[in-house]
Amino acid sequence: MSLRLKVAILLAVIVSVGVTAVSIITYRATDTRLMEEVDRSLVQATERFLQLPGRNRPNVPGRTVINIPERPLGVEQFVVQVSDLSGNVLASTEGVSLPITVAGVATDGSSTPAYSSVTTAEGIDYRVRTVQVSTGVVQLGRDLTENLNVLHDLRERMVLVAAIVAVIAALVGWFTVSGVTRRLRRLSTAVEEVATTGRLDVEAPQSGNDEAGRLGRRFSEMLTALSRSRDQQQRLVEDAGHELRTPLTSLRTNLDVLRRHSDIAPDVRAQIVTDIDRDVADLESLVEEVVSLAADRHADELPQPVVLRNHVVTVVERAARRSGRTVDLMADESVSIVRPQLFERAVSNLIDNAIKFDTSGGPIEVDITKGTVTVCDRGPGIEDGQESRIFERFHRANSARTLPGSGLGLSIVADVASSHGGSVFARRRTGGGAEVGFTLPTV
Repeated sequence: MSLRLKVAILLAVIVSVGVTAVSIITYRATDTRLMEEVDRSLVQATERFLQLPGRNRPNVPGRTVINIPERPLGVEQFVVQVSDLSGNVLASTEGVSLPITVAGVATDGSSTPAYSSVTTAEGIDYRVRTVQVSTGVVQLGRDLTENLNVLHDLRERMVLVAAIVAVIAALVGWFTVSGVTRRLRRLSTAVEEVATTGRLDVEAPQSGNDEAGRLGRRFSEMLTALSRSRDQQQRLVEDAGHELRTPLTSLRTNLDVLRRHSDIAPDVRAQIVTDIDRDVADLESLVEEVVSLAADRHADELPQPVVLRNHVVTVVERAARRSGRTVDLMADESVSIVRPQLFERAVSNLIDNAIKFDTSGGPIEVDITKGTVTVCDRGPGIEDGQESRIFERFHRANSARTLPGSGLGLSIVADVASSHGGSVFARRRTGGGAEVGFTLPTV
């Protein structure tokens, strides 16, 4: 069963239940109101009848009982029946015999009137008001045929109206949902095409401000993000493959030299071994960086507010101990919401990059001010036009071609800063060298 049909049926059922409930309430209210009017008219008619001479003493001895005229009150709907306390009919409207029941007679000695709805032997329904007067009983009845006809017509019209309203509601639901389901069907087709073909350039419906429209827009945004991620992965693989060829070629060349020339001079052999060791280190570094980028090892780490200085101190001490260089830290009490391990890795990459390029032997300076982390070195500086390109994956300036490294360190810094809502920067340092870092939002 399609969604359109389900909604149409559901809407028809809901409207039908609502109309039926309103109809029942209206019918009962109308029935009650009509009966109240009938009872009120019976009260007036009883008072008029009892005001006629001798009508309140129906069984006085010696009195001749006469038939009551067919229209005793001038109204065709009213009939009258007079009986004694034993149930003997003394007079009545011609052609009408109202049933006398115990429930219709006041038995407590009072003159409290009693009301009842009865059906005569002729099959006519009456509303009867029974009043005890003196030593007898007077019953006034009113024909309910007109009331019943009105209620019958009202029932038929309510049923007809309920049926018409239900059909209209079903049609309205059908056509209303058609617009929504049309977009959902197109979206379903797009999802199936993505699942079947693997294509991410599928067009999804995005019109409308309802849930279907928002779903279509979110699906398109998801496809765009997946496409961008796949392009980045493909570029990463291509760039990594290109970068891997250089140390692999060097390794193969050096191994071929060692294999073919067993009597090579010791100093040459030592140089070849050194080159091999450097190439292996480059491969190890490159593989480690590529795996980290592809796996996003810190994706499950939860962001938390931290004092940046507390985490940079650890990185600075580790870098100084490993490199033997002096690393000076100047920091304020800036607090940012970060993933601590990812933040430390970004700072570590900046310091390692500065140590690699700074061959002066002077101190590496790390400064933290208002969420901005800056690492300064006294190396060759940044070539003109390379300020933004140094953060691209595998990009290496001409001056860095002969230096070890994978070309991924600063790109990781850029990814970390971007994932935390920050940005990166690179500029020449006054007096020579470079200043490279990133800025994070503070709290």
